[in-house]
Amino acid sequence: MNRSTTKSSELSDRVVPSPDATAGPPTTAPAATKERVFVGTGLFWGLITGVVLAIGVLILAAQNTASITVTFMAWDLSTPLIVLILGAILIGVVFAELFGLFYRSRRRRTQRDRDHLKRLQQSQTLS
Repeated sequence: MNRSTTKSSELSDRVVPSPDATAGPPTTAPAATKERVFVGTGLFWGLITGVVLAIGVLILAAQNTASITVTFMAWDLSTPLIVLILGAILIGVVFAELFGLFYRSRRRRTQRDRDHLKRLQQSQTLS
């Protein structure tokens, strides 16, 4: 393999000789830490998706105006079908967001712990 085709990931694995020959065996150079790059918030595509969903809900509401009776244990509730459908969708969205919040916080905590461990290991190898 010649020098011009060597990738940067391969460069981080090469052996770096110590400045003092009596200091010990050669060590590998630590790989550079990768910074997270955030490109955008996705606001545009979120807006487009929201508009399409809103149009879909309006069509759904216009077509499902019939009144239905919902019986749950001792309660009877008479309501338009669209209210029941939208209520079910709303409950689903709330549960999905709560689950996502839990998952994201757990993932962030794990990543923060990994980053902290890497920093500790690097400080140990430097000293």
